[in-house]
Amino acid sequence: MRKVAFRLGLAVAALALTLPMMAKADNKAASSEAKPKNTTLTIDSPVKFGDTTVKPGTYKLVIESDKATLENGKTVVASAPGHWEDRKQKVDSTGFETTDGAIDSIFVHGESSAFVLGNGSQVSKK
Repeated sequence: MRKVAFRLGLAVAALALTLPMMAKADNKAASSEAKPKNTTLTIDSPVKFGDTTVKPGTYKLVIESDKATLENGKTVVASAPGHWEDRKQKVDSTGFETTDGAIDSIFVHGESSAFVLGNGSQVSKK
């Protein structure tokens, strides 16, 4: 009986020591995913970013989990919803892809995923 009680005590002690470490690891993963990505984006000609036409210039790009924002100083110039999509490999530079003068996706240096603008559904143009 003593042997069983001793083993049970060791198991409870081991569990008590590992639970705080596991909780700390989960918090780090959650906070890194929630952290927005900040970078500089240079635009050479007018483009449409969401519903806003953006003039050429250098802007601060902030990408959160479901929204991208262009800022000029402390002023928000444009904002658009979107989502992350995995790509095959990491990219070497920050940039964007356009269709008909509108930004479709943004790729960030060192990331293997791209931020695709839009809410995922096709919007009909009138």
